[in-house]
Amino acid sequence: MKKLPEYNVLLPDWQGPETQFDDISDALRAMLNGTITRVAPEDKKQPVHESACTCDSLLAVYPEAIQVGAPMGTGEVVGNGNTFAVFSLGCMGLGIPWFWSAWKSWLKWFAYDDPSPWSNPPSAIHFLEPLFFGLIMFAMGFLFFSFALRMSHLAPRDIPVVFNRKTREVSICVLGRLRFWRFWERVGIDKVITTSWDDLQARSYKVMQLTGEAARDTHVLRLLWGEARNPRKLEGIALIGYLGWYEDAALWRLWEHIRRYMEEGGPAIQPGETLRTSGAGKLPELPPQVIAAAGGPALSVEEVTRLAGAADAAA
Repeated sequence: MKKLPEYNVLLPDWQGPETQFDDISDALRAMLNGTITRVAPEDKKQPVHESACTCDSLLAVYPEAIQVGAPMGTGEVVGNGNTFAVFSLGCMGLGIPWFWSAWKSWLKWFAYDDPSPWSNPPSAIHFLEPLFFGLIMFAMGFLFFSFALRMSHLAPRDIPVVFNRKTREVSICVLGRLRFWRFWERVGIDKVITTSWDDLQARSYKVMQLTGEAARDTHVLRLLWGEARNPRKLEGIALIGYLGWYEDAALWRLWEHIRRYMEEGGPAIQPGETLRTSGAGKLPELPPQVIAAAGGPALSVEEVTRLAGAADAAA
């Protein structure tokens, strides 16, 4: 049976581990969870899919560049964050009965004044044991709540990656570190890394995702690049696109759109498509040098809409 055009990936299924990077630090290896499903060829002139699509991942269009979002900018991430926040509050609430039991034991011990040698005074274990379990439940709930709240509501709306076809460079935003106790602080962009488009490698991975209700196979598109002096040593990893449920075909349509834009002078946006508007908060501000290299400020929504309409008419 003939496949629908959107499922016609031109890459074979990948069998085996990573072969291009043989020097991977423990910190980066932990970020490469899951199994590789497909690997884009090093020759970026080679198509990876029969059709191209931004897959609701395009954040902005510049005169000489496009800005693509990450899975964090999808509405699903905000929804999952709210679910985990509620779950975390429930976990913290489970500590209340233990604290109440510890409080009653402490009051009983404090009020005890029977001097009789045949008396049975309260033991410290009756106070320390419920206090210990209460603290564990509260700390676990607080940890999950802090992470869920900050990633879904106190973080940037997205983590952009800028593809500049004039300079053939890719600028990747890196999210700042989370401070556990300062759960009220917003998470910002720590730095922007710029690497060569020619050195960037794309892979799709299958990972197990917990949604709060069940577990499912999810595909992600990761960008990998090596150090300038030692290309075999992995320097960084970035995510783009969205979380693909059970298949990776649409993720490769996104990569094909980027590839055509960078290699073949393809359109910045496909016919009839729009910019991504999901997520909470604001997009992070890019460094002035990145914006200048992209040809100046991003086009307005109206200008991008006209580009999509012009591409539609040309098609």
